[in-house]
Order: sequence, then C-alpha cells, then structure tokens
Amino acid sequence: MKRTIFWRVSTALSPLALIAVSVSPVLAKPAAAPAAAQVVPVNPQTAAAKAWNFAASDVPVDQNIVFGVLPNGMKYALLKNSTPKDSVVLRMRFDVGSFAEAEDQRGLAHFIEHMAFNGSTHVPEGEMIKLLERKGLAFGADTNASTGFDQTVYQLDLPAASDDLIDTGLMLMRETASELTIDPAAVDRERGVILSERRARDTYQLRNIVDQLGFQMKGMTVADRMPIGTEEVIRTAPASRLRELYDRYYRPERATLVMVGDFDPAAVEAKIKARFADWQGRGPAGADPDIGTLDFKRPAAAESFVDPAIQDSVTIASFKPWVQEADTKAKRARKLAEDIGEAILSRRLAKIALDENSPILAGYFSEADGWKVFDQVTVGAVAKEGAWTEALGLIERELRRAVQFGFTQAEVNEQIANRRTALKNAVAGVTTRRSDALADVLVDASDGDYVVVRPETSQALFDAVASQLSADAVSAAFRKRMEGFSPPLARVTAKTPVEGGDKAILAALDTARAVAVTPPAQAQSAAFAYDNFGTPGTIVSDDRIDDLGIRRIRFANNVMLNIKKTDFQKDKVYLSVRVDGGTLLATRDDPTKVALAGSISLGGLEAHSLDDLRTIFAGKTVSPSFGVDTDAFGGKAVTSPDDFAAQAELMAAYLTHPGYRADGLALIRRYLPQQYAANDATPGAVLARDSGGILANGDPREETPPLVTMMALDWSKLNAAVADSFDHGAIEIGVVGDIDEQAAIDAIAATFGALPERRAAFDPHSDARKRDYPVDHSERTLIHKGPADQAELRVYWPARDDSDLTEAMRLNLLSRVMQLMLTDELREKLGETYSPSAGASLSDEYPGYGWLVAASNVDYKDLATTRAAIFAIAKELRDKPVDADTLDRARKPLVEAMTKARRENAYWLAYVAEATSRADRLDRSRNGIAAVEAATPAELEALAKRYLVDDKALVIRAISDKAGK
Repeated sequence: MKRTIFWRVSTALSPLALIAVSVSPVLAKPAAAPAAAQVVPVNPQTAAAKAWNFAASDVPVDQNIVFGVLPNGMKYALLKNSTPKDSVVLRMRFDVGSFAEAEDQRGLAHFIEHMAFNGSTHVPEGEMIKLLERKGLAFGADTNASTGFDQTVYQLDLPAASDDLIDTGLMLMRETASELTIDPAAVDRERGVILSERRARDTYQLRNIVDQLGFQMKGMTVADRMPIGTEEVIRTAPASRLRELYDRYYRPERATLVMVGDFDPAAVEAKIKARFADWQGRGPAGADPDIGTLDFKRPAAAESFVDPAIQDSVTIASFKPWVQEADTKAKRARKLAEDIGEAILSRRLAKIALDENSPILAGYFSEADGWKVFDQVTVGAVAKEGAWTEALGLIERELRRAVQFGFTQAEVNEQIANRRTALKNAVAGVTTRRSDALADVLVDASDGDYVVVRPETSQALFDAVASQLSADAVSAAFRKRMEGFSPPLARVTAKTPVEGGDKAILAALDTARAVAVTPPAQAQSAAFAYDNFGTPGTIVSDDRIDDLGIRRIRFANNVMLNIKKTDFQKDKVYLSVRVDGGTLLATRDDPTKVALAGSISLGGLEAHSLDDLRTIFAGKTVSPSFGVDTDAFGGKAVTSPDDFAAQAELMAAYLTHPGYRADGLALIRRYLPQQYAANDATPGAVLARDSGGILANGDPREETPPLVTMMALDWSKLNAAVADSFDHGAIEIGVVGDIDEQAAIDAIAATFGALPERRAAFDPHSDARKRDYPVDHSERTLIHKGPADQAELRVYWPARDDSDLTEAMRLNLLSRVMQLMLTDELREKLGETYSPSAGASLSDEYPGYGWLVAASNVDYKDLATTRAAIFAIAKELRDKPVDADTLDRARKPLVEAMTKARRENAYWLAYVAEATSRADRLDRSRNGIAAVEAATPAELEALAKRYLVDDKALVIRAISDKAGK
C-alpha cells in the first residue's frame, strides 16, 4: 500500500481552481486572518451542507454533487461522471492516522490498513484480493490504501459500473469500516510484510524528512509519528492493541465515502443508506489526538543533514499560528493575489537557476499549514554541490527583495495569463474531468476547509477580481501575507559535513541579511521568432484506417501526419513528433554520442532562452518538449485546440533552430553530480545503474557512463551527431484528441510540412539494433550503500522480442500468473517481502531481445529462501498447467486494464505516432485483447517450459556494503 508521509504545497495555483487541485492528505488548506466583508450564504442549509461545512459560505457549491450525511454521522458524496466511461471510483476516508497512536502503537494505524486485506466477518483471510481479481481489479493498480498522519484512505477503481461491482465495492468498504477480524494469527503473519515495507522505505530521503520535521516542528509529535512506525512495535504489538485503535477510530462519525463515476446517484445513494445506516461504533470513541504545538517565538536556528547521496539544498522556513477561516469569496480573492506573488517569487528563482553561473539548480517558494496548528512559508533551492553558502544567501535576498520591493506588472500579467488559460481549459474540459481526480478532491474536502465548485464558478470568481490585480495590489497582498512569521529556521542538506556546523549556517544567513537588495529588473518580453517556416506543405497522399479511426497524410516534403480525433478529454490534444535517429545513433565506440539529446529543450532556441520561452508562451498551453527516444528525436506534448499551432511551431523550431545555449549546458553539469551521488544509495538505484549493461553482455550503450565522461560532453558534439537527422531525417507526426482534423493539418502543413524535403522513410538502423544476451550466466552481486539488511533479488530469463503478438500477450499473461504466485508465496506465506513482482520486457526495438523477470526486495538474510521460492515457482509453471482460478485472476485484470486503456488518448498516441512508419503494429490494438482471452493453461505451460529454464536464468542481487558485518 502506498504511503503518504510528505505534504505538497501550492506554489502557483489559486484556490479558485480547487476542482483541479489535489490537497495533501497530510495538511489542511492554507488559511489566514478572517476577511472583514459580510458573508451572505448561498448554499442549501441542509444537514449534509452543514456536515460538509459549506452551508455558511457565499461560494456556490457544485450542484451536481450529491452530498449526504447519515444519522450515524457518516458523510458521503456522489458525482456522476463519465471519464473514463463505464467506470466507478470509490474512496473511503477515516479520520485517523499515526497521530492517534500511543507510544506502544507506533505504526499500528498503518498495520490496520494492511489488516483490511486480511480477513473480515464476511470475507475470509486471503480472499479479498482474490475476490477483486476475479472481478477484474488488479492489486495495487485498482485496489489500494494509504495511511498518513491524520487519515487513512481506502480506494477501489471499478472497471465497470455494473450493480454487481458497485455492490461488491460497497460491501468491502463496509467490511473495512466495521467488520475486520484482526485475528492474532493473521496479525503475526502480516508482521514480516510490514517490516519489509519499512525496510524498503528506510532511505536517505526518509531519514532527511524525519530530521527536517524534528528540527522545524519542535514541540510537536510529527517526527515521532511517521506512519510506517517502529520496528519494535511492528514485531511485538499484540492484536489487542490494533483492535483498540480500530474500535476507537473506525467509526461512522469519522468516516467519509466518496463515489464518482458512470452511475445513477439516486440509486447508489439508496445502496449506501442500506449498507451503512445500521453501522454504529463499538465502545468509547477515541479523542482527537494532542499533537503538540510550536514555539512561535523560537529564535532563529539552523541545522544540517548530511548523507553522501542527498541533494545539496537550502531552505529557510518560518511559522505563525494557524487561524480558522471560512472559505468565502473574499478569502479566495485575497488568496489569489497572495498566490500570484508567491508564484512570481518561484518564477524568479527558476529564472536564476538557468543562469550559467548560478549556485542553484532549482528554487521555489511554498506555503503549507499543518493540522490546524501552524501556517508555514518556505523559500528553498537545490544547490550546486558544495555551494550551500551562496545558495542560502541567494534565496534569502530574493525573498527579502519580494517583500521590500514587490513585483512588476509584467510579472503579474504573466501569472494572470497562466491562470486565465488554466481556468479556460478547465471550463472547456468540464464534461471530461477524470473521476479519480474528482474523487480525490472530494476526499480532501471532507475536512470542511473549502467548498468544491464547478470550473465555471472558479472562472467567474477569477474574472470578478482579475482586473484589480495590479502590481501594487499583488505586492501589498504578498507583503501582508509575510507579516507575523517567526524568526527563520535555516536548513542545509549536504553530502559532507558543513564546516563550522550550525553556527556557520546561521552566520551565513546573517551575512546574507546584511546585504542590501535592489528593486527587480523590468522584464522584457519578445515575440516568438519562429512563426514562419515557409510555404505550407501540400498533401500528396491521404487515406483512412476506418476501423481504428486514424487518418494518414503525407506532405510533398515526405513529412507523415497521423490523426485520430477522440472525445475522451474535451479540449485536450496530444501531439507526438518523431524525427529519425535517437539513441540508435550511439555506437559501441562512442556510446555517449547523443547522450545530451534528452536535454535539448534546456538549451532553448537560437533566438530565445528556455526562460524566454516561458514568458513568451505565458497564458498558452504550450510546453518546450523536445528530447530523444530509442529510434527518434522529438517529443510529446499535451496542448489545447487553440494552442495546437503554437505547440507545433515551438517543436518545429527546436528541430530547425536549436539554441545549444551555454546556460542549459551549465545547468546539466550542475545537476549530474547530484544525480550520480544517489546511484548506489539503494538496491533499486544500483540495479538501475548496472543491470542494463549486464543484461546486454557488457554493451557500453546500455551501461551508465562514468560521471567524468558525462561532465565532458558539450553541445558541439551533439550538434555534429544530430545534424543530418535534424536536416534530412524522416519525420512522423501523431495527433490524438479533441481537435478538428483540418486545423491539425493546417498547423502541421505550416510548420513541419513547410520544411525542405525529408527522407521518405525511417532508416532501419539494422546494425544499431543488435543486442546480445549475456554469455556469462553466473550470479552477479551489486553493492549499494544503504542499510545492511536492504537487499533486492532479480531473476532474469532470456525471452524474445514482441514481434509475435500472440506469444507476446501470452508471455505477459504468464508473467502476471507468476506475479500472483510470488505474492502468495513470498508475501502471504513466507511474509518476507512487501512487493514481489514479475514482468515481461519484450523489446520492440531490438529484434530477438527480451526478458522475463521476477524480483523481490527482501531482508539480506532472506536472499536464499527468496531465490529458492522464485525458482520453485518457475518449476511449478513448467511442470503443470496453471489452475483455472489463478489464470482467471491474472487474465481478468489484464483484460480490464487493456479495455480501459483504449479509452485514453495516451494509449492511442502510442499507435498513432507510428501509424505510417510501423503500420504493422496497429494489429496489436485490434487483436491484443483477443490474444489474452484465448490463451490456455497448456499454452502458458509450454511457454514456461521454453523460457523459464533454470540454467538460462541470470540472477542479480543487490546487497549493502555493510551486509554481514
């Protein structure tokens, strides 16, 4: 189950767009002093409106949402929504998390979450996941849960809106709410799984967060209540302590059920009442936990966190008491002005990060408020390695500059334009909003801190105040926002100890504060220089693939354009650009030949830096997306019908006038040491670094290059390597989404279609497509620098490429069967691991190349038993056909996932992007589901006999450098 232990903070989005914002399950919405204006309620004065806390607001709630509250106190919210079609999203939130735990219960709120999948009154232990798999839900993807400091959320994503599935979902939520058995034997069996999860999460990032919480939130219990808990409690806590926590806090008055999807709300509301109306809590109710408070008069302080893998970073945080404030029009208007100021400060730091000699890689201003205790603001940056002093001084001065001198009108106008466009797009796409995003917003709104509104309402509220947002008004709002905060808390993360320690950090902060700041420079905005690529291209061929709804066009210059118009997402268009080349241009002798190609966009254009482009395209749904894939240069972008032509112009400009600017290269060189420092910090990291080369028999093109090699790369080498591709290589464009076909044709004709003649077809690059399997099958051991008990084991079996659709689909199904068997053996029976996995990686780029793989993150001491279990499962798959129930539980979620994917633009873009150059692959869309449905146990057994052969297996294990010591 995924864990939420960090908070997200808004750096740019206004509460006016709340329908598109996911508020953290850890922190409530930001608040400030109450507004003085009189509030006239406009919402219904019902029990539900009062329970959801929007009855007294003058912000009109979304009338399409059915809000309810049962007599027992359980809240619910229902919304009919048809994206994706014929699906339903369920969420059930309980207002309990790790804050509610006693000292001897640390980790038990999360433990209860696990026990929800391990037996209840009407669902025996081990049957819940199997029940859902038989109905087409995959564990993890469709069935999940999360535990935070103050909430636990259970989720089910139903693949269809049938009465049977809805009834099943509601039954399981009720079982979770009141019927968990929490059997002592089942608790004991689950301990190892949770310890495995805790072990896997014991990383330098988590240790850094715990240290940060302890420093910044001194006086609160936060740092001592991480949801994953302590090893001692997980190993020893009796089932009775879980039961006590469950009975006290899993109660109707602390529960909220949310359902969004393709259903009749009235019918579902009746089902909810029938299922939950008789639910009553057992025993005395648990009190709201005392989580402590902060000393808001605490003097300025500093600390550092040191780890060889950590990113160098600096932050300055300040706090003030949280103040209760209702969600009103006046608050939203004020927050809009404050948010624009905060976004401008983040924008300034991002601009500075692009300077060639900048001491930072990225910068931000963020705000958060914690559990109705504090209001927090933070200015921070990722620092160049070893440059914390300069970075700390920089962020302090920029914050002070913003407070002292405010913002320019050009900066304000840019942010207003961005928000106006975001709201316009939200309104245009209101009928195709995604059910999961809407459900998450409703879960967050159950705290009662804000009113859920329609995008049209957000737009109207924005329009009502946008004209008043002058530079002076925004500057004044930001200045007032920053009043009353506590002295700064400065924090540095570094790879080596800070010389002089905390005193040196405070001294650097004092030195920075003594430097006078000057007003910001007036930004200059230029028009986009690349809006004329010549005479628009003419069409020389035009046909349709009727059964797939794909139109294929070729221009006179040989540029290929494929279009599929869909109604999946209103006002969204997906664009793919593929230019012949890609990493296939790398050679064994020069494996880093095009290594910088993935960062071309950082180099900007000849006439515009990357920062210039951000300003030029403010208010447009356009992104500088251009990089590299295996066989092509180019990229993918999501835009709008109105901005499609501008997106096409930008991507064409990257092809014809790449900037190769020094500031982009300098940013890459600042970033690389940070990235490489973490390459051996965890088992997963060291496997990601080294496994590719091992599996390709030492091919240097699949190995991670040395840092010194990467640092020596420059744009001139890349330019020489890609020049022929950029000037003459075949081009294929894919367009999917809500766009008029002629509008798409006109935009591509005026950009890529207007270029000089290109090659008619992609070069097969046959020699570059050769990958060899390892000659040496001996077990490999990789060394990471994490905790001694952290290990990961992977077993690879050579397979094949994916050219044979039927066999490829069967191999994918076989790997899903193996996944179920691994989960049953390693997680449920042995309790050794939290997340065993299996998969099929069958190449579509390298003929004959592909792998079946089984993997597990385990305790170092369990490597041998895990290895034996994986090989035993492989033998079982070879020796007898898989049983009907296991095959059904593997097949149905796969078929449902494939069916659901066909309702998504991203799925179709993968096919449309190559619909001309690789037309043969279109049959995969036509026949893939049928191939999975037709697979038999005997066919899977035959594949296992062919591929899951012991003496062909390659075992790679990652262990700590401290293991066994």
